[in-house]
Amino acid sequence: MLCQICNTNESKYKCPKCNIPYCSLACYKSESHKEPEQIEKPKSNKIEIASDINSNSKFDKFLKDSKIQYLLNEPVLQFHLLTLVKILNDDQGNFVSKGLNHDQKLDVLNLKLQDLRAGGVEENEAIEEFVQRIFELDQEES
Repeated sequence: MLCQICNTNESKYKCPKCNIPYCSLACYKSESHKEPEQIEKPKSNKIEIASDINSNSKFDKFLKDSKIQYLLNEPVLQFHLLTLVKILNDDQGNFVSKGLNHDQKLDVLNLKLQDLRAGGVEENEAIEEFVQRIFELDQEES
């Protein structure tokens, strides 16, 4: 496949953001490599959140919370939440949960979440802040 930036060399890589094939770091960093999806993507995320708010009253208080909305826009939190979702939704065994039933997947997910929380091996401040805020909001209802 030909590099879609310079259109001369064979492509060796794909951009992780826009999936365009490119041949070198020079092409990747060139001015002709623009990522239009990156500009529109945050807008679409906000639309998805807004539509979910209307359709899922169980989680309304979480999704309407300004701190939760702010945290959900953080790329590092999105990455780690996506990883957790992949653990649960991996029916083909492409991730870490090959051959596990739902309860076993929940155990793997809980272990991963413990690693991401304060004191864990992969301690992440955004995850900890997100989890703490969810707990706070959940306690307000009780």
